[in-house]
Amino acid sequence: MPIKLNLRLAFDDIRDMLGVKYEYPKYVSPLINLANQLAGATRPRVVGQMSELIKECPYKSFEGWKRWYLERYPKSIEEATNKIMNMLKNFKEALEKIDEKTVRKWVEDLVLVKTFVGLMVQEPILAFISKKLGENYRLATPEEEAYWRIQRIY
Repeated sequence: MPIKLNLRLAFDDIRDMLGVKYEYPKYVSPLINLANQLAGATRPRVVGQMSELIKECPYKSFEGWKRWYLERYPKSIEEATNKIMNMLKNFKEALEKIDEKTVRKWVEDLVLVKTFVGLMVQEPILAFISKKLGENYRLATPEEEAYWRIQRIY
C-alpha cells in the first residue's frame, strides 16, 4: 500500500530555515506593498532585474547572495526605501483628507458609475469590433470575469 504524505512547505517555513523572517504590524505590509507598486520602488531600473541577477550570482546561500547583490547595487535598498517612504508620506496626507462623505462618493462611483459604464458600454463595443472583424462575440461568464479579476490583482 502506497504511503500518503501530506507535505506542505510554506514561504514562511523557508524564511525560518534561512533565518530571515520579518514581522510587521497588522496592515503594514500591504500598505508598504501598495506604496511600492505606486512608487515603482523595486522596478529593475532601481534594484536591477532580479530574475537575471539571481542567475548571475555565483553563491547558493542567502548570505552569499546578499553580499554579492549589495556589492553590485550598494544604493538600491536605500533608493527603494526612499521612494516608498515618499509615497507613504503621500498616503498620510491623503488619509487626512478622507472622510465618510468622500468614501460614500467613491463607493457610488464604483458601484453605480463605473459598473454602468463598464458593463453597459462593453456590449456595443464588442458588437462594433466583432462586426469589423467578421467574428461572433459573447459576454464573459461570471467565472471568466472572476478569473481575469484575479489575474489583474496578481
